[in-house]
Amino acid sequence: MDGFLWALKFLTIIPIDREDRIKPPGAGSVVYWFPAVGFCIGVSLSVTYLPLYLFFPPLVADALIILVSIAITGALHLDGLADTCDGIWGGWNRERRLEIMKDSRIGGFGAIGLFSLLGLKYVSLLSVEDIPVTNTAFSGVCTECVWRFVSPVLLNKCAVLMIMPVVGRWAQVCAAGLSSYARSGAGTGSFITGDTTRKQVVCTSFFPAFLFWFFYNLSGFVIFAIIIIFTLGWIWYIKRKIGGMTGDTLGATSEIAESVFLLSLFPCNGWNC
Repeated sequence: MDGFLWALKFLTIIPIDREDRIKPPGAGSVVYWFPAVGFCIGVSLSVTYLPLYLFFPPLVADALIILVSIAITGALHLDGLADTCDGIWGGWNRERRLEIMKDSRIGGFGAIGLFSLLGLKYVSLLSVEDIPVTNTAFSGVCTECVWRFVSPVLLNKCAVLMIMPVVGRWAQVCAAGLSSYARSGAGTGSFITGDTTRKQVVCTSFFPAFLFWFFYNLSGFVIFAIIIIFTLGWIWYIKRKIGGMTGDTLGATSEIAESVFLLSLFPCNGWNC
């Protein structure tokens, strides 16, 4: 379980192994657990959302749950998103972009990226309450056992909150497995990108695929396909700009994949796919 515990420590603020005794053999044994850690985060968000939904209006509850999701990760991925936006769009060549990304100060592009993504997440999360889970078997069980106490709107929202962090952590594995480390020296992302291969990408894809099928039936595979296409496009774009991945771009990949997941629910529901 060292790989899981290290991944949990790395991706969240849960106080595990404060003395840094856990030493996994390599990223190959760690990244397998990234989607599982995302699922743990998703379950925590879903459980936390229940009292928020009961005591606050949806506008407030959704804003609070976004803050909770940021707190669980210590804003690690949002910090990477801001640095990525500053570097990618603030630099004129590869070296300058990497240099800007190492600067701890936030610039104009980083601020715009943060506000835009958080606003998009908030509006999308607020709007998905009317998109139902479509798996007939799952919906039938929930109709008999759960909907007597929990509204369908709440169930839909909890399903989204459960899947969203899984998608983000899977996207990190995908970006690491399909890229090399962009910097010459060691860095936050060098451990992850160094040993992650296409094998890990394929293996970790089964868990989110299962969740999409479980909650959204066959339309879940369409949603996952949309996420894969956008994630691959983002990876290609980053590699074109800086030649590979860094810790910052891995965090940005997670945030963008989560946003694409939320957005992909709407056309798929409209097309009844």
